[in-house]
Amino acid sequence: MQLEEFRRDLLNRASARAAVEQTFSKEAFLGEVAERLAGAEEIENLQVLDFEGIGNARRKLAVHGFDLDDSDNSVALAVALYDGGEDMTSLTTTDVSSRFRALQFFLEEAISGAFREGREESTAEFQLAEDLRRRGRNVSRYRLYLLTDGSLSATTKALESTVVGGIPVDFHTWDARRLHQVEQSLTGRESLVVDLTEWQPDGLAALEVVDSASRLTTYLAAVPANMLADLYGRHGSRLLEGNVRSYLSNRGKVNKGIRSTVAASPANFLAYNNGITATATAVSTTGAGIAAITDLQIVNGGQTTASLFYVKRENKGSSLEDVYVQMKLVVVEPQVATEMIPLISRYANSQNRVSEADFFSNSPFHVRLAELSQRVLVPAQPGVNFQTKWFYERTRGSYQNEKSKRTTAEQRKFEAEYPKAQMIDKTAAAKYEVTWGMRPHMVSAGAQRNFMAFADLVAQKWEASDLAFNELYWKQLVAKGILFETVRSAIAKAPWYEKGYLANYTTYSVAKLAHEVGRQAKGGVFDLEAIWARQAVSPEVVEECLRIGEKVQLVLLSDKRPVLNVTEWAKREQCWELVRQVPHDLSPELLRSVGTREKAAERRKDAVQIQKIDKGIDAQAKVVAKQASEWLALEEFAREKRILSPIHSGILDLVIGRKAGFPSEAQSVRLLQLLDKAVELGFDAV
Repeated sequence: MQLEEFRRDLLNRASARAAVEQTFSKEAFLGEVAERLAGAEEIENLQVLDFEGIGNARRKLAVHGFDLDDSDNSVALAVALYDGGEDMTSLTTTDVSSRFRALQFFLEEAISGAFREGREESTAEFQLAEDLRRRGRNVSRYRLYLLTDGSLSATTKALESTVVGGIPVDFHTWDARRLHQVEQSLTGRESLVVDLTEWQPDGLAALEVVDSASRLTTYLAAVPANMLADLYGRHGSRLLEGNVRSYLSNRGKVNKGIRSTVAASPANFLAYNNGITATATAVSTTGAGIAAITDLQIVNGGQTTASLFYVKRENKGSSLEDVYVQMKLVVVEPQVATEMIPLISRYANSQNRVSEADFFSNSPFHVRLAELSQRVLVPAQPGVNFQTKWFYERTRGSYQNEKSKRTTAEQRKFEAEYPKAQMIDKTAAAKYEVTWGMRPHMVSAGAQRNFMAFADLVAQKWEASDLAFNELYWKQLVAKGILFETVRSAIAKAPWYEKGYLANYTTYSVAKLAHEVGRQAKGGVFDLEAIWARQAVSPEVVEECLRIGEKVQLVLLSDKRPVLNVTEWAKREQCWELVRQVPHDLSPELLRSVGTREKAAERRKDAVQIQKIDKGIDAQAKVVAKQASEWLALEEFAREKRILSPIHSGILDLVIGRKAGFPSEAQSVRLLQLLDKAVELGFDAV
């Protein structure tokens, strides 16, 4: 997809969003960009607001988005420069600096308290300013963003970092070109290039280890702690691989062991500390060592890295002069980085008590859903003479990639089979499931944290029995998505809806519906299959959610809420507890529409049996697809590692051709389990 086509598609999506949410084009555009920045791991949970005003000395103030909850204790603020026209605007240095200046002035007046004078306390901008003022110096840095549908001109200069209230401030411009580059990237995120010569003019001395069999290059080095702390201070959680970022705890606090070692035995830190494991997609070297690292990701040692940063900040850097940290840096080719890096993270963290949910991004769960989405047809709808499917997007952009690799005629056919509106990605699936699981406060906490809650939920169920994730599960997931998006659209048009916090109202309303059905529908369950069959939500259910939503709004906007900022209040479990306790009687019409638990249990049982058969057939297909030579190699490896049982030998006789016959479904499953175990022990399945 070319840049102009990408921008048109982005603006079209924003227009559709504006129509659904009954909001302005600029806010809808920011909502679309926010999702892309979360996918690029730049801003996890950008909350959109719309403020333009005048401050002290007639200075222009502006702020259009914020995220106060990054794991590196930094604060992100955003300002927009939106045109929305047919032709893409070229931005000058004056355009960029003018917008950043308005955002920085807002930050300065918020911190000083000047913004409070004469402002309405109920507004989102007032709540944001109060949050910034109360945090004081408990912020690692301010990250200011300019988000635009224009494109920087070739002569536009980057703004240099500055300081506000003693806290570092850096500036980031995301124009249409930069958003397009991230969309097209193999990893779905922007590569971070770190120049080490700033700290080590001759490069970082390192021992290079090349493994020709795995095609991986590993470097072993002793990294100056000052360098590591400075990198974290500059780039923050962008340095941390997603799993590490999600579980980095004690923000702003220093690990006591690290503090005491730095203070008492700085020269022994290298010996005492386990160090860090990191990955990269490329490095450049000099004769003396590593000069630059592309897409540096710390996959183990996030606590060490963050703690060194806070030690340096508290002691103004002098205490780290003699401290070094051991680093293992694994260089992974970009083509396989998406799959390899989470695996390296998994095994690097294997000495810790980390759940399978931490490494859920590459789970076979996603493979299962993608397979189901490719074969489950949507029920025939009135007036349509063909059946469509829902598309499950395992990796960002895969829908567009699947479409783009086809001819023009095939693209039209693909869109007819998989309409653009019928697409669910991993983040959306997590939002729908966690909402229906009655944890709206977790959904409100942002995509990354919610995804990990979803991972916990799925990992436990998958470990108990993966057969539960079947055709019925897929249909119900789609139904939950249809319900969520329908309620979202209905609330946006409701007469009682006060602009803002739409995402919070939606997740709380649907969760409250699930809670009340479970409480009031004695012996009944909500009929998700009815939504799947109609591909729509009944008017009775929509009306019920609107009645609930009005009550949700009262709780979230209550003058008695313990947190001034509504979006921060929505993240609290206490908020959900209050919503749960709000009295609400379901309508008789809705209660009559629920299904019986007996029928629901029967459907689940049937779906498990079908999935069991499908799993066996799929195992047979995978076994047949491999050559006899591959099974011979597995047999030799398994015998050497002493994991080859007589039963395995008998099955291998069949697939290698030493005996006549064909492995059964059960035998095929057992053989693939042997293959998985061998891969864990180092067997190269490729």
